[in-house]
Amino acid sequence: MVIDYTFFYIESNIICIIIFLMMILKELSVAGRQAKQLVFLNICFSNIIYFLSDIGWVQVLNGIIPRTRFLVSAFNITNAIVLSLITGFWFIYVELSQGEKYITRTRQRIYTLLPAMVCTILNVVLFAFFPNIVMDGEYNIRPLYNLFFLSVPVMYIFLSCVRTIIRAFRRENYTVRAQYLTCAVYPMIILLFGIVQHLWFKAPVFCFASTLMILYVYLVALHDQVSIDDLTRLNNRNQLKKYIVSESNKTGGDKAVHYILMIDLNKFKEINDQYGHVEGDYALRRAADALRNACAASDLKTFIARYGGDEFIIVTKTTEESKVQALCTGIKDEMIRLNRESGAKYDLTASIGYSSYSGDIFAFQNALTKADEALYEEKRHRR
Repeated sequence: MVIDYTFFYIESNIICIIIFLMMILKELSVAGRQAKQLVFLNICFSNIIYFLSDIGWVQVLNGIIPRTRFLVSAFNITNAIVLSLITGFWFIYVELSQGEKYITRTRQRIYTLLPAMVCTILNVVLFAFFPNIVMDGEYNIRPLYNLFFLSVPVMYIFLSCVRTIIRAFRRENYTVRAQYLTCAVYPMIILLFGIVQHLWFKAPVFCFASTLMILYVYLVALHDQVSIDDLTRLNNRNQLKKYIVSESNKTGGDKAVHYILMIDLNKFKEINDQYGHVEGDYALRRAADALRNACAASDLKTFIARYGGDEFIIVTKTTEESKVQALCTGIKDEMIRLNRESGAKYDLTASIGYSSYSGDIFAFQNALTKADEALYEEKRHRR
């Protein structure tokens, strides 16, 4: 019975290793990997090392290979170090994914992994010089070792969850709140599975749970590549088309009218020509933040997308046109405020045109044309 369980445990870990290898091979085929993708690869490699070490440890526990001081020390040191690295890399990945600028610097990522480094040193010292603290005379692991094994991973997961929940309820993140909350809760469930497996060791639940979580993250990342504008983190044109089709398919007695807002940055070409395209990218990100903040401050439900270049589109639905007009004013004011706070040497303003339509997909293009005409009418008035 023990042999059957051991082989089931080993097979489960091997299946998970294969899944991770498939994700690694796919990521390695992508040219020009960014910091977030490199951290994701580190998470995948660390999981594979953990599963391989766990395969060895289960054989020691069930007597398939000899229980010696060296093997017990080696497998437990490896498991503790790698689990700390997995959760440390996860913390960094979440911070990068949610746009925290401090973590983009290599030095800050090294500082973030300091607890994992301390865990490495502590485990090596304990098993090498004070083995009686962590295992008994027959090389069974003492309960006190669980404190050293789990403290750093629990800390990383807890901090990641708390910071993610705080960010989820910020005004500007209202459109991604559900995604952030999922990102906060899911790792806590995985950690619970890991604790259960480590303390009771009845089934290989951690390897399956960890693999499912990373697979979910990987699928979300693939979805972002086809639906999110990489520069501004707004919906892209492809996602806008899907949203318009989705709204068109909705039926009911809703009396609200759909509105399309076309937003275009004023004299954006001059910003690029005079200050360079890098500064132009900063201006676009600032404009996107202004759109998010203004929409979050409004009580309208909105869909925001980058239409192309320095053009953005907002789609909303309301029975009061005055709220749409207030949103236009809020966007302009917020853009000026953010630009002033940034210390930019240029003005960042926008012209906005809007038009209503029934929600029917065939009426969308006509409304888009009218909103575009209203936009350029406002530009002519500015000139």
